[in-house]
Amino acid sequence: AAGVLAERGDDAGVLDLRREQHRRMPRSTTYAKLKAAGSSGAWASEQSSAREVLGARDVGGLVDALLADGDIDAAWDAATEANTESIGDHRWARLAEEREATQPAAALSVYLRLINSTLEKADRRNYRAAARQLKRAQKAAAAAGLSEEFDEHLAALREQHRRRPTLIAILDKAGLRA
Repeated sequence: AAGVLAERGDDAGVLDLRREQHRRMPRSTTYAKLKAAGSSGAWASEQSSAREVLGARDVGGLVDALLADGDIDAAWDAATEANTESIGDHRWARLAEEREATQPAAALSVYLRLINSTLEKADRRNYRAAARQLKRAQKAAAAAGLSEEFDEHLAALREQHRRRPTLIAILDKAGLRA
C-alpha cells in the first residue's frame, strides 16, 4: 500500500499509513519505515510520539531505534530503566561498545555481566565469545582506571572455572592471565 501511495506522489498518505502501522505494531522496523516516510520537518514532529509508542510496547525495539538514530544516551537510559532480560544480551553488548569510549566503567560492568551469562553454558564457542568480551572489558577497565579490579575479577573467574580446561586454554591463548 505504501508503494502504491508513493507511486501516486501521496507523501502525506504514505506518512499516515506508516504512522498507523507503527501505532498498531510498534517495532524498530516500523519506526524506521515511519522515519523514512517523513521529510526532515515531518519526522521532527513525529519522532517523539513514535519513540513513546515504541517504548510502551517494545523496549528492546526502542533501544535498537535509538541506537540507529545515534542517540546513545537515550538508548542507555531506556535499557537501564527496563528489565535486563527484555533488552537481551546482544543489545547490551552493542550499548557497551557504544558507551565504552565515553563511559568505560559503565561499559565494563555490562561486559562483566555478559561474560558471566556467556559462561553459563560450557561450550567452546561460548568460551571464545567470553575471551573476546574479556578483551573488551580489559580495555574498558584500563580506560576507566580499573585495571586492578579487572585483574581480580579475571583471577576469580579463572578460579571459578578451573575445571574447564578448554576455557582456561582459550584464556591463556588470548593473553588473559591474572
